[in-house]
Amino acid sequence: MKQVWYGLLAVLSLLLTACPSGGGGVSCDPTGTGNLVVNVNGLPGGVNAAVTVSGPGGTQTLTGSQTLTGVAAGSYTITAAKVAQSDPLIRTAFSASVNSSPACVRNGQNETVTVAYSAIPSSNKLWMDNGNPPSGASPLLGFAASLLGSTATQSPSVSAGTVNLRDLTFDPDGNLWGIGGTTVDPTLVRYPANVLGASGSKTPDRSINVSGISCLPGAARLAFDASGNLWVSVPCANKVVRISAAQLGASGSATPGVEITGLNAPEGLAFDSAGNLWIANAGAKRVVKFNASRLGASTSGPDLTIQSQTPAPVINTLDANLLAFDASGNLWVMAFGGNVLYRLTSSNQSGSGNQTLTPSIQVSVPVSAVLEGMAFDEGGGLWITYSSGKFARLSSTQLGISSTSGSPTTPERIITSSSIGSAGGLALYPAPASLPLFHKLP
Repeated sequence: MKQVWYGLLAVLSLLLTACPSGGGGVSCDPTGTGNLVVNVNGLPGGVNAAVTVSGPGGTQTLTGSQTLTGVAAGSYTITAAKVAQSDPLIRTAFSASVNSSPACVRNGQNETVTVAYSAIPSSNKLWMDNGNPPSGASPLLGFAASLLGSTATQSPSVSAGTVNLRDLTFDPDGNLWGIGGTTVDPTLVRYPANVLGASGSKTPDRSINVSGISCLPGAARLAFDASGNLWVSVPCANKVVRISAAQLGASGSATPGVEITGLNAPEGLAFDSAGNLWIANAGAKRVVKFNASRLGASTSGPDLTIQSQTPAPVINTLDANLLAFDASGNLWVMAFGGNVLYRLTSSNQSGSGNQTLTPSIQVSVPVSAVLEGMAFDEGGGLWITYSSGKFARLSSTQLGISSTSGSPTTPERIITSSSIGSAGGLALYPAPASLPLFHKLP
């Protein structure tokens, strides 16, 4: 009988020392050295992986498949970050799964781990919310970058049956967040990245009603800050509210933890690289800035107000509806009423109090344009909603030359689609790494 028990104990001892840490609290035998084989697959040629291996042998970063020989035995944690394939307009993003982590390297043995990358379905596309979609079209459209190389008539790559949307943006994982466009829709909805690779009816995996928004038409524009909090403008209530990253974690009702009040019909929102919040204070024809240090609590009264030297009531007195930063840190202001895009340089953005100026670059587009959305691409071009059934791209060169309403700038490429009704917000995933956007990738 003793021999049986001794045999069972010996087997149990072998099993315990063979298990990696994390397996029910059992430790991985750290005696000796072994080999860790990391196999990386799923990436196209020329795209480096971003795999981190951490354990008794230290920490290493791998850009592809590799065998780490003679490393100290013990438990190793393997993680893989998102990577992106270059593209002149919109990159393709890849996320990874690791089949075994932590992994146990045993004395004199090979331990193999597989890191499998796959393309994030929402990437490599320009997305728009589609108001008043024509018969058979959908409220959310995605156009692959391959369709956007020149002026053309195109059908969307993805026509998604979502709720009606008023604006949209992405998080770093490629999930799409939007504002419900009608009174029966939730204030905020999220559509996971994995359902955005093909057309068809879509069901949001998060639906959040924001309390304290009782006026109509309700929320208008949204923007993430660097911490993953979502900021929402409410023009009819003259305020901007913050929904925390924690509140975005599940469906339900959310009470804003921070409110910025005292505004006049605020619309577009944009964060700069320092975390300051810029607001298109549309009703006052102003652009206002709230310093990052003040955004942790409710507040009123901006740190900087920018207005134009052109006297009121001229329609383009710095009309401010939407905002976007370019790679050089210039703030672009889209004026719906005047069909103008203004460039505010870094020096224009400095200081405090009231600043009156004439933007050095003012790009007018044809009077037929309907400016409801804007987004910069990898090449520094600016995509804008253009007119019924169309959106367009202003090249970086065109953005450096002022034009007037009498001689407007015609975008260097215009995309026409019978699926587009009234194009609204524009967004692409991933955002270029040079932009101060939450959904950028390196």
